[in-house]
Amino acid sequence: MRIKVIGLGSPQGDDAIGLEVARELSRETLPGGASAVACDRPGVDLLDELEGIDAAVLVDALRSGASPGSVRVLSPGQLARGHALSSHALGVGDALALAAALGRPRPRLRIVAVELDAERGEGLSSAGRGAVPEACRRVRALLTELARQGDFETD
Repeated sequence: MRIKVIGLGSPQGDDAIGLEVARELSRETLPGGASAVACDRPGVDLLDELEGIDAAVLVDALRSGASPGSVRVLSPGQLARGHALSSHALGVGDALALAAALGRPRPRLRIVAVELDAERGEGLSSAGRGAVPEACRRVRALLTELARQGDFETD
């Protein structure tokens, strides 16, 4: 099974959380033989990152009103129900909808979302920095589940 962790974001503030998590995880041997990649403002390029893999765990910042630095695991279906994931011009939900409209096969997906504290500025906020270990732990747990079961639960 081909599995990828895709950290999404931009270099500004807590929006860099997905990039930082991917960088941290790329230094490890990941469960299921997964690879990790950081994608700076991918937009439609996310479709290319999802090409040819069986499963992916996306990591990105979220603005939902929850406590800054809180970490949640979402399914793609939850994005469709109004979660405003990503501050990118073409967000994750939009990219997945575009892939479906184009008839592109979609790998099994889970999203690890970290609540933003600050979008702008130099580096991660203290809440963002504090969330990196928990986000990495959640990603590893999802990868372990995937490797053990060979599949995610149905969305």
